[in-house]
Amino acid sequence: MIQLTDISKNFGRYQALKHINLDIPSGELVALLGPSGSGKTSLLRIIAGLEAADEGVIHFEEQATNDYGQQVGFVFQHYALFKHMTVFENVAYGLKVKKRKERLPKQKIREKVQELLQLVRLEEFADRYPSQLSGGQRQRVALARTLAVEPKILLLDEPFGALDAKVRKELRRWLRRLHDEVSVTTIFVTHDQEEALDVADRIVVLNEGVVVQEGTPDEVYHHPNSPFVYNFLGDVNLFKGRLERGKLHQGLCEWEISGDLERQSEAAVGFVRPHDLLITRDLTVKDSVPAWITYIQAFGKSVKIELKRQDSDEYLEAELSREQFNELQLQKKELVYIKPNQLHVFTPDDYSI
Repeated sequence: MIQLTDISKNFGRYQALKHINLDIPSGELVALLGPSGSGKTSLLRIIAGLEAADEGVIHFEEQATNDYGQQVGFVFQHYALFKHMTVFENVAYGLKVKKRKERLPKQKIREKVQELLQLVRLEEFADRYPSQLSGGQRQRVALARTLAVEPKILLLDEPFGALDAKVRKELRRWLRRLHDEVSVTTIFVTHDQEEALDVADRIVVLNEGVVVQEGTPDEVYHHPNSPFVYNFLGDVNLFKGRLERGKLHQGLCEWEISGDLERQSEAAVGFVRPHDLLITRDLTVKDSVPAWITYIQAFGKSVKIELKRQDSDEYLEAELSREQFNELQLQKKELVYIKPNQLHVFTPDDYSI
């Protein structure tokens, strides 16, 4: 268990972290997610002992400390491999430089390195140099080298940020499987929402040095607690109106909302994910809004539809499965009717979260 209590950090007049309180259970894979400047890397460096907090304390295994020594393994975005060493030598480095009384015999080191290379699927590359590897392979070497010293905490700072999209997707799935095998507490920083949702057991969303929400991927995506989290974790459509008696009123339309049905507000905004926007040709559907189809992006398993409302000229985005799209046979410039489902409403008070 890692417990962060009231952690704050300033860089001159800029406050990077503001009274962070966070518990990370042992064996969990946690993503620190947020935009640039949100404080996620600063928080990771403080956990690693590379930066000192101005206020607060970190408890590791119920002991207060700001220096974990060799209990923490840190993997940087740009690998930081020794160019003059082979893959085998890079992985073995941390084991060879240990104090004599802690150092394993040469044969044991060789066996352990071979086991790690098998774990990261690089046993055939042991004699190669970093320059002879792809970016994804170099990142796996960096992870193996970090795991060699058996850290109790594994920290990764944008581990796949320098890689192309396809390799990044393959490696994050690999990281998930690796974590399940080694069961080391892992914290990784990312600004990639899809990466965090795909890999993490739990997501900690930061903004302007504050934890704005934490929870499982399902919780933060489907039950965001603020407009910022809703916007940051995916595409949304906005429906502005008046909130009264569990419904959002806009013109002649009124839509059921999720959440507190007792709230009232003269200025409210409904948030709807693209896949929760109904498209129909049936003008008799109650509380539907006419819209022109302006663009269709059809590839893969889903189809994205861009629409322009006839009444307000506002643009919306819908997402259909390939089966739904084929059934409807929608065409560009066609007039259809849209209706929001799963409407999540925020009022001006929520924007101060």
